[in-house]
Amino acid sequence: MIKISTEYIQNIPILNVAREDIFSDTLPTLVFLHGFTSSKEQNLSYAYLLAKNGIRVLLPDLPLHGERSDPISVEERQWKFWDIVVQGIAEFKEVADHYVTNGHTDSGRIGVAGTSMGSITMFGALTQYDWIRTAVSLMGTPSYEQFANMMIHSIQKEGRQLPLSTSELESKVQSLKPYDLSLNPRLLGDRSLLIWHGKADNVVPYQLTKQFYESLVKAGLFRENQVEMVTDPIAGHKVTRDACHRAVEWVIEKL
Repeated sequence: MIKISTEYIQNIPILNVAREDIFSDTLPTLVFLHGFTSSKEQNLSYAYLLAKNGIRVLLPDLPLHGERSDPISVEERQWKFWDIVVQGIAEFKEVADHYVTNGHTDSGRIGVAGTSMGSITMFGALTQYDWIRTAVSLMGTPSYEQFANMMIHSIQKEGRQLPLSTSELESKVQSLKPYDLSLNPRLLGDRSLLIWHGKADNVVPYQLTKQFYESLVKAGLFRENQVEMVTDPIAGHKVTRDACHRAVEWVIEKL
């Protein structure tokens, strides 16, 4: 039987999912990060499939999402997108440290996965924490600087008013560079990474992710079977059933 426990680390709500018979054991652990306007509960299908195979899955609500939502508009939340991502990177470590300290997570077997904004957060975490063993990106991008500039251009093209001055925007984009794995690809090291993306994605550009993968290949920065990119030729900004199961298989194999 699979047990789901709602827990809190300071102000971070988390679903802790594992098999009931080993719930208190030290287990390999995956932290799964949800997408923009989503919540921890939306990814329980991944948690169930992994928990059946002896893996603990921790699903936190990212800032301004789920139980942490504030009564603000989607547009206001969009302005805070990169603040959410950067805070999420820091909170990922808090979550992992907590479960290692209480003996429920094997410190040598920690992985991270995410969808969309959660995947972008995951890529940032790879630049900061070399103890991550494996990672899965579902329709995310490691290219923080390029994607941030694309977002700004899109807003300007729509004629919407930006809440920051030009100099403030430039400073904000510059502050993202330390988390940009496309600018620091060697930080991947020997960690395994699965990337899934749909070619028809109109939210997070497929081409940015493809360029990153091709740069890794060209530079010879990973060994055989360490990094894999799966392209869905027709998928948009939605994870398919096949992608879900491939992600689960990857984590089971690599973690």
